[in-house]
Amino acid sequence: MRKILFYILLITCGLTACKKEIDFDYNEIAPIVVIEGRVTNEGTEVMITRSRSMTDSVRGRCIPGAVVTVSANGVNETIAYDPQAQVYRSSFKGTAGETYRLTVDFENQHYEGTATMLAAAPVISSEYLWYPMLDDRMVVYELWAADPEPTERNYFWYRMDRVTHHPHLKDRKHLAPYRWGAIDDRGDPQGMVHFGVYCMSERMAEEDEEENWERILYEGDTLTFQLMPIDRASFDYFTSLRAGQSGGANPRSNLSGGCLGYFTAGSVTRADTMVFHYDSIKPHATIQYDYGE
Repeated sequence: MRKILFYILLITCGLTACKKEIDFDYNEIAPIVVIEGRVTNEGTEVMITRSRSMTDSVRGRCIPGAVVTVSANGVNETIAYDPQAQVYRSSFKGTAGETYRLTVDFENQHYEGTATMLAAAPVISSEYLWYPMLDDRMVVYELWAADPEPTERNYFWYRMDRVTHHPHLKDRKHLAPYRWGAIDDRGDPQGMVHFGVYCMSERMAEEDEEENWERILYEGDTLTFQLMPIDRASFDYFTSLRAGQSGGANPRSNLSGGCLGYFTAGSVTRADTMVFHYDSIKPHATIQYDYGE
């Protein structure tokens, strides 16, 4: 069933010939504090911003001046603001199985959340594949990882970043977000996790229209992929964030105190950095898996 849904998604992404502009009348409300924090095996980062209007395309910068603390087993770690990186950052690393509490005191308000750090999902393989779609075909980044808890329902967050040197995007010669998402392991072979990240269609790349420059992969682009198991509350946040982007709805938060955002803890793994070349894309081969009972 998951594979069928994946093909439906590919087809849906490709059917972009018909477009219709619809105007929405959004209700304006006062900005709300947004806290995005995570503890990983690589360190701790917390971003504090404010919500913005749906018509405001400018990404908010992290706001200094908050007291941010992460604690576990009676040990408190203050997460200081890094003005150069514009984020609250610490080398404090989490350990799988430990439960962490994030507290943020900001503008006379107290916010907090808890998360138990999950074990890593080691990356097994990754490659680019051509997936057929009607009279076109799609470039899909396919990755397999080991499921850290094969007998349980597990949830994962992923992010792809890229550096491009294409002349259209001269200001993008640094690592920048390309794709992100959250999935669970339903329908995958036991002990395995499958990611199929839609990148672009062949027709989109050939037409090379300005509105698609951010989506098109160009020859020589460098891409990185990071993967992190997350808990159900964080999964609900990310999926509701994705769903709300088109409708203007705020995502579910797992933090108390009246703010938006999330706090999660997980072990990050990374795929090998890949340089995109058209001649290295393999055709997709249909493979039958034994999914068990």
